[in-house]
Amino acid sequence: MTSTRPALLLACLLCPTTAAAQSTAAADALTLDRIEVRASRLLGVSDFDTPASVASVSLRDDDNTSAANVSDALGGVPGLVARDRQNYAQDTQLSLRGFGARSTFGVRGVRLLADGIPATMPDGQGQLSHFNVLGAERLEVMRGPFSALYGNSSGGVVQLWSAEGRQDDPWRVRATAGSDATTTLGVHLKGAVGAVGYNLAAARFDTDGYRDHGAARRDSINARFDFSPGSSRRFTLVLNHLDLPDAEDPLGLG
Repeated sequence: MTSTRPALLLACLLCPTTAAAQSTAAADALTLDRIEVRASRLLGVSDFDTPASVASVSLRDDDNTSAANVSDALGGVPGLVARDRQNYAQDTQLSLRGFGARSTFGVRGVRLLADGIPATMPDGQGQLSHFNVLGAERLEVMRGPFSALYGNSSGGVVQLWSAEGRQDDPWRVRATAGSDATTTLGVHLKGAVGAVGYNLAAARFDTDGYRDHGAARRDSINARFDFSPGSSRRFTLVLNHLDLPDAEDPLGLG
């Protein structure tokens, strides 16, 4: 028969020591400040000093841009090919340093974000249809390996940022017309009332297409509201709506 008295005696002697050690560790515990890691963008750093290939395309009012589609605004970005296939059922083809060149529908292999909100599905598929250029302030394009910070299927990153409404910002109405019964109509309301800034942009794009079965109509609304209850606090609310009722697919006819 084995005696358990020595083991019990040793356990009783160690229990107070263990409890004292735990109490000392709890008293010496240090609470660290919260650190937020963001891979969205670098604030206050110029494109030249950024340790990545980054390009910024301004879409401000004084640039007098008349871009109706995102592909019109991205034409001069190095390493990027934005092809408006004139097929609005399959959307714009976007290729960034080769990524997305083989996509037959929408954008694949390039991460899309609108006002910091992911616009790419988990499988890497995305579309540019809901990007409202009228109310946008800028487009940011990141090329190279740093785009892996945004997750899988990130051969590159394209971000659209809506403008922040400020006091005395102008209101705009824009209308354009072109061949094949192509028309655009947009209304842009931007400003601030007290501590609330607003940016409302509504646009309609309508075309018959240059070939049969290529007609399309697109209605897009984007709204951004900024609330500043204090000097160090700000809340941003972004609303986006897209209606694409008529988007014929000429390439789908066999």
